[in-house]
Amino acid sequence: MAWGNSWQRWEGAEGPIFTVGSIRVDLTVMLVGAHTLMMALGAVLAASGLGHWVEAAAFHATDLREGHVWTLVTYPFVHDIRTEGVWFALEMLMFFWFGREVESAIGRKPFAFLYGVLALAPALLLSGLQPWLGSAGLAGSSTLSFAVFLAFCALHPGAQFFFGMPARWVGWVLLGVYSLTGFAGRDWPGLLQLWTSAFLAVGWIRKGGMTWPKISFPKGKRKGGKGKGGTAKKPAGLFSAEKVDAILEKISKEGMEALTPGEKKLLEDARAKLLQKDRQNGSLR
Repeated sequence: MAWGNSWQRWEGAEGPIFTVGSIRVDLTVMLVGAHTLMMALGAVLAASGLGHWVEAAAFHATDLREGHVWTLVTYPFVHDIRTEGVWFALEMLMFFWFGREVESAIGRKPFAFLYGVLALAPALLLSGLQPWLGSAGLAGSSTLSFAVFLAFCALHPGAQFFFGMPARWVGWVLLGVYSLTGFAGRDWPGLLQLWTSAFLAVGWIRKGGMTWPKISFPKGKRKGGKGKGGTAKKPAGLFSAEKVDAILEKISKEGMEALTPGEKKLLEDARAKLLQKDRQNGSLR
């Protein structure tokens, strides 16, 4: 597969949260571990006749009215190995592969925020549309994992999959298949979750979700501000340089057409800053 070398970018991105022996644990690995642990716990509870505890963690459209707010967070971790079977392992493997790349590309905090939005937004929509859709429910993380895969396709639209098919077309084909499946089964809540998650995941990447929004607070003037204040901008410059390096590496592997609008804007901003710096240096001479 053409994108195989891109995993090397993760080594130099933000690094792991911690290491266990030779295993580098990032947010993606932690989420895979949490889902696997909850799957095993659900299996034990079901075997012990306590399956109702697992069912209580699933989300229903009436939960917010009844005060069961926690199900907004718990429902993605509800797994029934009796129905998911080997597909659970395949889902976790897919999420590990593509989630790690998305985390590396956009950063750990934006990735955590994106995952949270992918979980909350469909549930809140179902709650608001409950009078028309009925007491629909959500459980499991398969749609979330697929949305993360679509985010990868938006990041690397030219990456080649089966028989040289670009990632953008693989994403569209799978989205179409899942949509037809839900339509044939009249699964309107499932379709709502699918398309909401797909729109959010791809939109987050395509509309400049590559950087974490910064919140600044007004600060008073400090004594001797010019001398020390100038050094405060250096970390931002280093961060931008790392982003530019990653974009240049992507261009060398996949070409300019593979860049997202956010990446093109970042590259253009970096070019403008360099030209401005050159003009300033020329005027000083």
